[in-house]
Amino acid sequence: MKNEKKDAFLESFIAVLYYEFLWNLRKKKLIGMFILVLIIGIFYIALPPILSNISGRTFQQDPSFVFRNVGTLNGFLIFLFAIAATMNTISGEFETGSIVPLLTKPVTRTSVFFGKMFVAFVSLLIVFSFMAFLFIVGGWFTRGQQDNLDLAPLGVLGLTTGTMVWASITVLLGTLSKNSMVAALGSFGAYIGITIVAVLLSQFFGQTYIIFFTPGDGATGSLGACSISGSEFGQTQTFPTGTNALGLLLMQWALNPNLTLNFCGIRFGGGRVETFLLSSQNFSAVAANSLGVSLVYIEVLLTLSLAYFRHTEILE
Repeated sequence: MKNEKKDAFLESFIAVLYYEFLWNLRKKKLIGMFILVLIIGIFYIALPPILSNISGRTFQQDPSFVFRNVGTLNGFLIFLFAIAATMNTISGEFETGSIVPLLTKPVTRTSVFFGKMFVAFVSLLIVFSFMAFLFIVGGWFTRGQQDNLDLAPLGVLGLTTGTMVWASITVLLGTLSKNSMVAALGSFGAYIGITIVAVLLSQFFGQTYIIFFTPGDGATGSLGACSISGSEFGQTQTFPTGTNALGLLLMQWALNPNLTLNFCGIRFGGGRVETFLLSSQNFSAVAANSLGVSLVYIEVLLTLSLAYFRHTEILE
């Protein structure tokens, strides 16, 4: 009996995968995301050497170009990919009325939900893999031989997982509202609100610990000292440490697990601004925290979405 239930679930799950991939093709979701990736590739890869050539300057070789860029994106671009992948994943079925004939098939709501989430994840994974391919090929031709290319798949997986955090917020809002526009605008509001709060907390209170547990770019870690008068301050390499940077953090975890990041606080007083060391963590701890936070958000948000979807009333 138990094996029969497993076989029935697997069969319905595969049917939903087929249905959802066709749905995405009809809605041209993948096409839109691939176009966005091409635009990003042109901007990141081709534009700098073109501008250098126009200005008559020699374009420098950069063996770390792929390593720095393959696992991370601007936070707003990550949000756009999340919206494109999931804004009408659940809500679109209610808007078009296709949820009724879908659920008349021999499929459960659980298999429908997990099938749709799996397709969203795989779609993002395919798109980001294509972007990584563009970075590798383009970086090789424009910036010379690239280092640590074996870590690129880890960066792609991390970037996809980090994007699924925002996608999970969109899915929850879409499931609750049954409206794709509400899902998109509500997610945008959440993105803007979280970003503004994180910036304000960083500006006025330093790198407060709450930023380590919110979606987005997170706290900024520095390889240099936290001294405003120090020669390294403002010039050393810095890293975002939030869910948006999960891909880059996983790659750094694999390459430099014991490299230490300093998190700086800011104090205002006596007519001057003082920076001080708030905490220090190595990349392994920072990456583990970002991964854990990402997985918790995804699990909690999707669990809430599934619970509501399973119990919502379907009207003819």
